[in-house]
Order: sequence, then C-alpha cells, then structure tokens
Amino acid sequence: MSEQPVDIEEGEAAATEIACDEAELVEPDNEPMQTEETQAEAAGCYRPSESDFFKDAACIEVARCSWDRAARQNYLQGCRWSPDGTCLLAAVNNDGMHIVELPTDVYGKEEMSEDRPVDILSSAVHVKEGGLVYDYAWYPGMNSGLPETCCWIASRQHEPIQLWDAFTGALRCSYKGYDQYDEVEAALSLVFSPPDGSTIYGGYKKSIKSFDLNVPGREKSTWRTKATASCMAIASTMPDTIVFGSWNRSISVLDVRSGETLPVGNYSPANSHTAGVTWLGFAPDTEEVFVSGARKDPKILLWDVRKLSAPVRTLRRTCATNQRIYLDFSPQGQWLVSGDTRGILHAWNLREDASDGQPKELQFPLHWDCLNGVSFHPNAPIVATASGQYHFATKTSDAEDNDESACPGSTISNATKTEQESKVENSLTLWWVGKGVFSEE
Repeated sequence: MSEQPVDIEEGEAAATEIACDEAELVEPDNEPMQTEETQAEAAGCYRPSESDFFKDAACIEVARCSWDRAARQNYLQGCRWSPDGTCLLAAVNNDGMHIVELPTDVYGKEEMSEDRPVDILSSAVHVKEGGLVYDYAWYPGMNSGLPETCCWIASRQHEPIQLWDAFTGALRCSYKGYDQYDEVEAALSLVFSPPDGSTIYGGYKKSIKSFDLNVPGREKSTWRTKATASCMAIASTMPDTIVFGSWNRSISVLDVRSGETLPVGNYSPANSHTAGVTWLGFAPDTEEVFVSGARKDPKILLWDVRKLSAPVRTLRRTCATNQRIYLDFSPQGQWLVSGDTRGILHAWNLREDASDGQPKELQFPLHWDCLNGVSFHPNAPIVATASGQYHFATKTSDAEDNDESACPGSTISNATKTEQESKVENSLTLWWVGKGVFSEE
C-alpha cells in the first residue's frame, strides 16, 4: 500500500462543531452564562450529572461480546470508547482489533431498566491478528458523521505505527520509527497531541519520537531517554509536556521544546511504584492532577504537577499480573475507575471523602476473570469493561481442545473442570451506571 499524505485535519473543525460535548453557543449579554451541561442540552445532547453515577450501587449489564474458547488465549487487552461515543475499540490477544457499536436504543437514555435484555454484540470492524498489540489510540477529532476523521492508530509487535480506517478496517498509512541501526522498531506506547491530534508521539525503548499526522513515513523529531517509555500522557493545557512511565518504576516529565526531563517522585516505597509503570492519565476537570498505575503493584498514585516530589494520594486495588490494568476518569473528572485481577470494578468518588479521608470507594464484582480494561463513555452513564488474562494450559483444557474425554483414572473431577472453566472469561461488556429502574422483587 502506497503511503500518501493524510488530510484529516480539515474534517476536525467540522467535527468539533458537530460534537455535543464541544458545542459552543453565542450568549447575549443580557442572558445568564450557560454551564457546560446546559450547552450540551441546547445542542440536542443529554449529558447526565456525574453525581448520579453509581448512585443505586448497581451496574446494569447492557451488552456483551465474548471470546469463549479458553484454549486460544483470546483475552482482551483493554478497551477505549471513540471520542464521539458511537463505538468501542478493543484489542484481543491472538485475534487482532475489534470495533463494536453502541446499541441504538441506548442513545439519549436518562435511565435504564434492569429487565432490559442484554444485547449480544458483534464486531462491526475486525482487523485480523498481526502480532501482539502494544498500544492503540483514537484520533481525538473522530466523528462518525465525517468518515475522514474516523480512524485510530495502533502499534503492534515488529510493525511501525499504523493508522487504521474505522469504517472499513483498511490500513491508511504507517509511521516508522528507526533505532540506532536505522532499522524500524515498534512503539511501545502511543498518544496524540492535544487538542487537534496533529502530532503522534511514540514511546520506544530508549527514546520518544514524534510524527506529523498528515505526513506518513519517518519520524519528525526524536528525544533520547534513559528508560523505556512504556506509557505516556499529555494534558491539553500543557501540550508541550509529556509525562511518561517506564518499566524500571520511574516516571518522568519531558519538555519537547527544550528536551529536558524532570523526575517524578523517587524510588522510596512511599513515593513510587514497586514495579514497572503501565498506565498514566490526566484528570479532565483539573489537568494539574494525573494518576499512575503499575504491574503487580496494588498502589494507584495521584500526582500534582505543582509538586512532583511525592504523590498527593494513594489508592489501592488488587493487581497480581504483569498485564496492563487500565484506569479511566469520568468525562467531568468526578470518578476514577479501575479493574483488578479478581474481576472487581473499583470506583472512587474524587469529590466525596470517606471517614478515613480517602475518596469514597465502591466495588462491583462484574467478572469471573481479570478485569483489565475500563473506559467511560464520553457523554452517557456507561462504562465498558474488558476481561481476561493468560491462563497456563492444563490437562483438562488440552483434552477439551482435542475433543477427548478424560481418562477413567484421571485425578481431575468434573467439578474441578467446571470450576477451572468458569474462571476463564474473555469478554467485552457495557454497563449502565446511571439512574436505574429496578423491580420490587
């Protein structure tokens, strides 16, 4: 496939005008100033108050898509809602990348009944497996009404950064980062520059590289780093500053104008993670705060950019795997959610403290297997979760895969077999977390 300049920035301006959450209204001088919620309502889009999230202490299952063959190790690797909220992108081990669409009857809903049938989702777009997916990200100006803006980037093992079409699943172009031997290497983390997405940043083993979105091919700039950039985050209020984490437990801040880096925290147990950092993200309501998570580390650390020497808060979850466990903020920043290896969804209300001074926490046991991915819908009270993890093969699963029954002298009982199978759950699920309608029974 020949690589041509990709012109999608023109569509972004129109997409911004169409998007409900970015609607701007002209306000006469004699009218009271409109809030963000009233602007969204005037644009014809309902945006619920986040104070009503998890208010019923229940998550109502809306839709599900599953990969049931345990022997194929089709566990999910996180999920991400599109910026316009029409579809959801997920990576599946040994099965590529999938896009599923939000059920049409959910649009504009203000409440959900627990008796509503659960929709069985099917993939609208499927990019077949071509290597382990390291990271992926939606184009921030994506709007389904403008096909040229509907795309995402992904980095896969032994491949350059690739831009994919969200309508057809076709490869649009590639962005190639080269190592010191002038050979193409795969990016381990990806992020678009805010707010327009005109620049793609890729995190590599010993560098961070930038690419012009509209000019596929070789990198535009390179900044050498002492550690691997395993995850990255950029605040829209600080577009020239990249916060990146590494597998050596460190977190650093890079200024792309000067090339200087600053350390975040230190290696003391109280001011750092105990293993490699795998997730970073800024709070959308106040981009002075960002959160970090690490593999095989129960701590979730909240940092303030005005004081990088120590975290301002420490939250906890169960994380007993090397797999990346995602975190996500609600669109207005009131809630922080995370999965854990027990299949439990943790939800912290960052604007309401419990008796111990920590954010009030709710827990919901949603999956039998590891809950590795979480993603808030951009303008509806819906949370998407992804589950699954690598399971070592057992004699029972081998026998099942070969369609052979167990030997009469086998020490594995049918009850044990059923218990083992029930703990394998590779699914992508949508949950309603707003106002619910419950039966009296």
